[in-house]
Amino acid sequence: MLPDPTDTSTSWKAELAPGRLITSLTAGLIAGVLTITMGTAFSALIFSGPLSGFVSQGISLILFGACIIGALVALTSSYAGTVARPHEIPAAILALIASIIAGSMGSAPGADVFITVVTTVIVTSVATGLFFLCLGYLKAGNLIRFIPYPVIGGFVAGSGWLLITGAFRVMTEKTLTLPNLLYLAQSEVLLKWLPGVFLALVLFVILRWRNHYLVMPAWLLASLGLFYLVLLLTNTPLSEVRSQGWLIGPFQEGVFQHPFAVSSSAHTDWGLILGQSGRLGTILIVSCISLLINASGLEIVVRDEIDLNQELRSVGFGNLLSGLGGGIVGFHSLSLSALGYTMGAKSRLVGLFSAALCGSILLFGSALLSYFPRPVMGSILLFLGFSFLYEWLYETWFKLPKTDCLLIIVILVVIGVFGFLEGVGVGLLVAALIFVIKYSHVSVIKHALSGVNYHSNVDRAPAERHALSKKGEGLYILKLQGFVFFGTAHNLHEQVRQRARDEALTPLGFVVLDFRLVNGVDSSAVNSFAKMRRHAEAQGYVLLLTQLSPDLLTQFMKGGFRFEEDEHFRVFPDLDHGVEWCEDEMLGEAGTPARQTEGLERHLGTAFLCPADVGRFMAYLERREVPEGYYLMAQGDPPHSLYFLESGQVTVQLHNEFGQTVRLRTMGAGTVVGELGLYLKIPSTASVITEKPSTFYRLTAEALQQMEQREPEIASAFHRFMVSRLGERLVDTNQSLKALMD
Repeated sequence: MLPDPTDTSTSWKAELAPGRLITSLTAGLIAGVLTITMGTAFSALIFSGPLSGFVSQGISLILFGACIIGALVALTSSYAGTVARPHEIPAAILALIASIIAGSMGSAPGADVFITVVTTVIVTSVATGLFFLCLGYLKAGNLIRFIPYPVIGGFVAGSGWLLITGAFRVMTEKTLTLPNLLYLAQSEVLLKWLPGVFLALVLFVILRWRNHYLVMPAWLLASLGLFYLVLLLTNTPLSEVRSQGWLIGPFQEGVFQHPFAVSSSAHTDWGLILGQSGRLGTILIVSCISLLINASGLEIVVRDEIDLNQELRSVGFGNLLSGLGGGIVGFHSLSLSALGYTMGAKSRLVGLFSAALCGSILLFGSALLSYFPRPVMGSILLFLGFSFLYEWLYETWFKLPKTDCLLIIVILVVIGVFGFLEGVGVGLLVAALIFVIKYSHVSVIKHALSGVNYHSNVDRAPAERHALSKKGEGLYILKLQGFVFFGTAHNLHEQVRQRARDEALTPLGFVVLDFRLVNGVDSSAVNSFAKMRRHAEAQGYVLLLTQLSPDLLTQFMKGGFRFEEDEHFRVFPDLDHGVEWCEDEMLGEAGTPARQTEGLERHLGTAFLCPADVGRFMAYLERREVPEGYYLMAQGDPPHSLYFLESGQVTVQLHNEFGQTVRLRTMGAGTVVGELGLYLKIPSTASVITEKPSTFYRLTAEALQQMEQREPEIASAFHRFMVSRLGERLVDTNQSLKALMD
């Protein structure tokens, strides 16, 4: 069922008020006249050459489509003042297809050629309508915007060239090509196309100087008046002008033939239509892009939000119904939609009046259209072609990178020399190649760190930290990001190789690749990681992969990557545990056993000048031995104690709002936990649990208060000790932050 968008800004009663009605009628009539004029030009463009005898029927088809799509979009668009009409880009491509079909059918009867072309138009419009509907109902309107902008520009510029060459065919029955230049330069032929070029340039210059909604209607009236004034002054009979091909008529008298009457498929050459499937597919894509660009532009002009998915559904239904009657693809006209807004008529009546005028001409206006001069029709097509080329060749040169501008030129040249479909293919291929080259220069390394400025969440004793600071440069940590494909993976491999060859640095012992921020890996990139593993074996360092998601693991395994761990390869669930393993290995190599057990008295000796003071302080502590899994404190507990870990190991972990448990820190012998809660008097922000049987000393809040009252000099020494420990931790944190910000 057709969507019924709600327009709360106005009502039909308000729209029918006399003042608003007159404004809407004026804007609608102007839009209708321009739609009829362009529709007539499009018909002459498509049905030219061997099909020129069917221009009358072609106009009826196009005006039928203009009436249907104009009325449906006016009633269902999310913006009340939208005006839709048959569009020039699909018309230009259809003209190319029609000329190919006419040339391929050769000596076939003209009626059969015409029927085949009309059936092609029907197939194109219906397929476009269904395509728009699918995108609209799937809410996929934004997906089409992933097509590179220069490729869109190349398509539009190519369409501009097709309009220009088609304009010459409309005016002279010959296309603008190199072999036809001598013919077009003949004086009697020159007289047919030169006025059209002059009129097109006049309109182009005026609109660049003053872009007003009345310019084009005034230009159209002046052009028609000038043509017939010349006939009057030269006393040229109308019959002679018609016989020489200056007019598009004569059309048969009376009402136009009903569109469905000419859409019979009895003599349709379906093989030729299927052979044009590539170009028909191009119409779908380019039309969708143009619709979304026009709708987005209208959004800016009217300063109102437009639902792109609703516009796709609205135009989809319009093309589906108009296509069944033989109408060509149509969608929003930015200029005609902005016309009503500029005149103060944000009304659905603007589009309805425009559609009604098209319907009236369809039923009763054959005699009027038969007096339309070919130079004026050609000038309209030339103007559109000039505008496309000016916008996408000249203006973009100052807005886009030069590589994008060159891509637009390449697509245009290929379209002009080889054809539209070839231009589309080359454009997409070159755009993909440029993207690969550019993206390969974007580093997937978010941060490059070492063991000097990045540490695991393990709070180690001073001796361990000193040993790690001496060997930390041998730990090379690369935090990766984004999508990794063969180009960026190769660059990553080269960076690791350069680090391994750098003799000015400590020999490489460990390379950690963290995949936490990687959202995908190309299958061909897996080969580069396999090369890195072989390089680690050859150079004698350990390669570690951390936080590989299930999808990444699957991709690696499909690429044939071996996950068997050995002395040169390890996998860890996250970066923290991977770096912890490396630190333990470095401590073992340095002869400093990890988690070394040291008496608390040794740690306190640096803060208490007199050994006797250490004993006096120890009197305030409670010593306990606890098993693995013992909670020293639970998240949310009120502040009550701090703990000195003499032996064993504890983990500080946080339970977040998603129900996940996150390790914040692991602490070994000689470390302190719970000091922030005790000093700040706040509940525990995390839980502290023993990972193995441990021995600790506990200082309660009451014992600390007694110490401060009874022996303030001991309490002062203790506070100095705590300040020193917190300062060391802060220095480590600052080093890590500085490394991440560089």
